[in-house]
Amino acid sequence: MIGKGVRLTKIFGIEIWVDYSWLIIFALVVWSLASSYFPHEYPGLGVTPYWIMGAVSAILLFVCVLLHELSHSYVAQKSGIAVPRITLFIFGGVAQISEEPRSAKMEFNIAVAGPICSFILGVIFWILSKTGFASTHKGFLAIFEYLAFINIALVIFNMIPGFPLDGGRILRAYLWNRWQDIRKATYTVCQIGSAFGIGLMLLGLVNFFLGNLIGGIWFVFIGMFLNQAAKSGYQMTVFKDVLSGVKVKNAMTSNVISVPESLSLNELVQNYFYHHLFVSFPVVRDGGELIGIVSVSQVKNVPKDSWHEKRVGDIMMKASEIQLISPEDEATSALNLLMRNELGRLPVVDGKKLVGIITRRDIMTLLMIRSDLGV
Repeated sequence: MIGKGVRLTKIFGIEIWVDYSWLIIFALVVWSLASSYFPHEYPGLGVTPYWIMGAVSAILLFVCVLLHELSHSYVAQKSGIAVPRITLFIFGGVAQISEEPRSAKMEFNIAVAGPICSFILGVIFWILSKTGFASTHKGFLAIFEYLAFINIALVIFNMIPGFPLDGGRILRAYLWNRWQDIRKATYTVCQIGSAFGIGLMLLGLVNFFLGNLIGGIWFVFIGMFLNQAAKSGYQMTVFKDVLSGVKVKNAMTSNVISVPESLSLNELVQNYFYHHLFVSFPVVRDGGELIGIVSVSQVKNVPKDSWHEKRVGDIMMKASEIQLISPEDEATSALNLLMRNELGRLPVVDGKKLVGIITRRDIMTLLMIRSDLGV
């Protein structure tokens, strides 16, 4: 997953986050529009209006990106797939869909929703640019024409038939339906996506040596991102294929080391963190009920001279705030949660009772064994 960020709001039950890396591209868009694009295309408006136009256009651009991702997410939710979060980041936006589509038709419907939304937005802004209001207010005309252009450009870019772009997902849906083999379909579109990413990197190098430094660097970064995302997409499909039908209970660690809420932080550090070398421990009550998790990061925020009096229950993250998983859930669901949230381990609960812990290492070990045995 992308790095840390700020939670903005919740729409359709989906948390909307802005990654800190988004500030970089936001600043670059405002600067490029205010210092170059608008002065060149719409001369004579003055420095201050150009910067205002640049800021307004950049904000509306990312509103459009958010609407694009919300379109994917809304269709996914209607198809029965949970979407807990959308994050805006340096390369645009990403909807964190909880699971892969279960059919080619579902894949197609989710994938096509984004480009349709962007196309509609492009048409709306084009119509606004043709109104009498826009013709008499040059600043608004510039903003509307830019947003019409950029939304249509996003449609064209996203429809390139390589994973992870929308066009790649649409092509995968077609090939999946035709071949009835999601792994083969994914491999094909990921190869196209990887090749496209490499092509962008080469184009970036050419631009760089021709003197277009910013454009060249940008092409290289986007190409690297697409190339890596394409490779990761195929890898995840292979993982899910190999782990198909495997339950969490088949991969989890059952003998879990837990701590009581009454334990002092000093005892926690000396007898648990230093002794067992784990960075977090589940907190349980008598009978094995999971009530929270305590981690090194929580302890380090407490002054050391308070460790002897502060208790685990004072600082732990409560169970209601933790993503839990059942022993009967699919191992692929656990892997999705671990990868999406950059978690090291997930508590496994049966009702409220802690029955195990599952980690990325557990899943990857099982994956390696099943791959080696050809299961």
